[in-house]
Amino acid sequence: MIDLLICPICRLPLKKLGQSLKCEKNHSYDFAKCGYVNLLNPGKKNNAKAGDSKEMISARTSFFASGAYSPIRDFLCDIVSELSPLVIVDAGCGEGYYSEKLASIDTHPCVFGFDMSKFGVEHASKASRINGLENTFFSVANIFSLPIVSECADVVVSMFAPVANEEFLRILKKDAYLIIGAAGVSHLKGFKEAIYDDVYLNEENNPSFDGFELVSRKKCEYVAEICGNENINSLFKMTPYYHRTTLRDKEKLNDIEKIRTEIDVDFFIFKKL
Repeated sequence: MIDLLICPICRLPLKKLGQSLKCEKNHSYDFAKCGYVNLLNPGKKNNAKAGDSKEMISARTSFFASGAYSPIRDFLCDIVSELSPLVIVDAGCGEGYYSEKLASIDTHPCVFGFDMSKFGVEHASKASRINGLENTFFSVANIFSLPIVSECADVVVSMFAPVANEEFLRILKKDAYLIIGAAGVSHLKGFKEAIYDDVYLNEENNPSFDGFELVSRKKCEYVAEICGNENINSLFKMTPYYHRTTLRDKEKLNDIEKIRTEIDVDFFIFKKL
């Protein structure tokens, strides 16, 4: 897997030398003890503070452990399995919740997880090692400048994350696939009703990207029961609502132990032209 990586500074191939990755220009990147590498360009401003915080990653890890989002992950893996990929890039992998399951599909693909959050990538790498997955590689990286060679990926997955159109075009093989998972119109409606007086549906998703053709659209829908105040607050911290909700509305969740809510995720399968 290492032979597909490139230097984020000069874009030359990286090779493993001891416990580091180095390019011909001697730019060097050390492996962390848990196996990941920071491949953010050190010359870019704000990289040190980029990505989700430790608190946000902890909240997501805690919530995912409840199993409430397992049907979404299984739905994604069913889509990807049908494409029989050998190389998958999880762009914006966070704590590796989706990457880890993707690594276990029948083709046993090489799965690269990239994210700006050091805390997310660290958790993903540790979990992958604990579970004995040898076909994963996680790196702190900017998805708009991925440290991986051109035309190497069979599938790029983007779950609730920004879409780097040009970069995804660059790293995907011809006729390869981009799979996007995004919140549908009713996603978390019941959850929002527990917080806000006026609840609006999400906007309908109709994405299109230069160089890609939409070949299929699928929907994952079910009702989830979120039990336990800790899980409820962990889910809240995962959402964009957390940062734009008043303290008064946030406090409405303090004494709630169970919420039933709609889960509605749109999946878009694009093919590179």
